[in-house]
Amino acid sequence: MSTTTLRIDDPLRERIAQLALALNQTPHNFMLEALAQKVDEAEWKLSMQRDAQQRDAVLQASEPGVEWHEMRTYLRDRLNAAVAPSSKSLTSQQ
Repeated sequence: MSTTTLRIDDPLRERIAQLALALNQTPHNFMLEALAQKVDEAEWKLSMQRDAQQRDAVLQASEPGVEWHEMRTYLRDRLNAAVAPSSKSLTSQQ
């Protein structure tokens, strides 16, 4: 295991010490866990970005899709048609 030196300002060092004490950990262990969590988070984020870029490349290379404004209009029209009562049902109720 190698050694790395971190320069931490005093207010942050104190916060770490207080949290570590409250969690019954050493400040060293608290910082190791925090770093490991941050590395996991960054790796996950980069993985998601790579997946998104690959999917976007596939979409760009394939046939054109539907523009969002066209899909939104289509979906609103379908919703309005489903919600609005038909003229036949209004005349049969009278």
